[in-house]
Amino acid sequence: MSRSEEQAEQEILMRMQQQMKVLDDAYEPVNIPSLASIEAQAKERRQMRRRANRIEMILFWIVGLFIIAFGSLLFHSAPALYLGIQAISLCAAIAVAVIWSGRRRKEARHE
Repeated sequence: MSRSEEQAEQEILMRMQQQMKVLDDAYEPVNIPSLASIEAQAKERRQMRRRANRIEMILFWIVGLFIIAFGSLLFHSAPALYLGIQAISLCAAIAVAVIWSGRRRKEARHE
């Protein structure tokens, strides 16, 4: 490299550094949260998630108990209706499984 090329590179580098300094001065630094505040936020989110999971589990058990109670009451009061519902549910489950497996085979052929 010749002297003029080196001087041109140095000049370009100096201009770029000056422009970068202008950009740095134009933008205020972002407030970076401290480690303690990040840990506090993480702890708070974990607690919120635990509460949500507890509420969801309680609701799951309540709904499950209601379904079991309703099923047992239906079985005792109208066994024919109960058995009919069971048979229809079984047929629907089998139909869904057959349709689903048929679609999977069809998709496997196309790939």
